Amino acid sequence: MIIKEAEFCQKSKLNDQISIEFNGTSHEIKKLIILLVEVKAKFSVFGEKVIAVTTRMILEQLLSKWPTVFETDNGSLRRILQDSRILFKGNGFSFDITTDPLIYSILNITPDSFYDGGVNTDVKTVLKKIEREIQAGASIFELGGKSSKPSFADISANEEWARIAPYIKEIKKAFPDIILALDSNTDTVVERALDEGIQIINDIDGFVSKKKLELINTYKPAVVTMFNGRNNPENNKTFQNDLKKYFINSIEKLKKCGLATSNIVIDPGVGFSNVRVLEFDLLKIQSIKILSELNIPIMIAVSRKSFTSKLFDLKEEERLLPTLLFESYMVQYGGRILRVHDVKETKEMIEIHKICRQKLELG
Repeated sequence: MIIKEAEFCQKSKLNDQISIEFNGTSHEIKKLIILLVEVKAKFSVFGEKVIAVTTRMILEQLLSKWPTVFETDNGSLRRILQDSRILFKGNGFSFDITTDPLIYSILNITPDSFYDGGVNTDVKTVLKKIEREIQAGASIFELGGKSSKPSFADISANEEWARIAPYIKEIKKAFPDIILALDSNTDTVVERALDEGIQIINDIDGFVSKKKLELINTYKPAVVTMFNGRNNPENNKTFQNDLKKYFINSIEKLKKCGLATSNIVIDPGVGFSNVRVLEFDLLKIQSIKILSELNIPIMIAVSRKSFTSKLFDLKEEERLLPTLLFESYMVQYGGRILRVHDVKETKEMIEIHKICRQKLELG
């Protein structure tokens, strides 16, 4: 039997649907149809050709049952399953995020961040928070030394570094296997952090500076590249296509520095606009659908952000429920790395989302 992958449905690996074409003799096709019915795959028959639409879960079942029907393993299906994966990799870590998202915890070491400013005031408090959030399901922890909220007060590179440097050493000592990220757009701070072994750099400016690209080329960290509407024009009529083009260009620049696509995460930049902020925040949330066509890790960074206040007149401490609902929507359409303040609740949302997905697939 000849097997080939027709396409990832809707051009995206992240929507968890794969269209596969089978060609064989009439006898082979009859056996295949029985097998596809057994694993509950959707399919159409065209003479001696069958096109099946499967999820990864169904494809795994198909692979496990294939030898009992055809008396041989199926290397072609195994390769299709392997090629359908989306990975996020860096120094010392590799995550398969094809179906299950990661929780990426925010550790702001700042007095003025919009939600948790002044909370992480000493190393002991932060270490307890990390221990608690590892148990709750966090995989990555991101340190931030200055706020990037609207109208934030900028600080010097020395002050930013002085805030986070003491924490890096103590965190690594207490948790030697931890995956640490840095939220900074300051060249010298990024360089110092890379020297200290930080594995992921999250740049709200999308690595537009020559110096940062040189650092990426030298150190080869994993990165989060963001679209910042405060620095770039935003046109609501062409926004989603403009955003996709922006990330295609950003990804190519980073690949020229020696990164693989599995080392790069894209973030549409919810909360970073100068005009009609709510309108563009909603467009950025909706853009997950089109960005998933890039088949690259996508960050969900909407945690407790102010667009929910504009929709529902909520204070920061009241924004958890809309945050979780918007995150669930973005996970459904391809978001896979959730940058959050509320790890335990996010983990519960992911588990509920997973149960619903499996029950719908199997039911």
